[in-house]
Amino acid sequence: MMQYENICSLYESVAELTNQMLLAAKNQDWDQLSELEISCANYNEQIRDYADLEPLSGESQARKLKSIKLILANDREIRDLMAPWMMKLNSMLNRSNQSVQQQLI
Repeated sequence: MMQYENICSLYESVAELTNQMLLAAKNQDWDQLSELEISCANYNEQIRDYADLEPLSGESQARKLKSIKLILANDREIRDLMAPWMMKLNSMLNRSNQSVQQQLI
């Protein structure tokens, strides 16, 4: 039973991290977002350690599902917020690349 509590707590921690990541994205604080992504990856590694557990049931399954839905919703919103920034970055990199190529000619 303790293992099930641990896995649920891990998923809830990831959900809270994605809330913080969403806030960072809304504030365009890309450095903070990057740091939080690293923390999130560490939690995901811990979750993988529980991959061989028997499937959850009842309240534990409901807690896990609630966390996963929140994680996915946050991830979707973060991606939507990052899309314009990523397009701008891509454009800047393309211009820089073209400039370097012209200098080499």
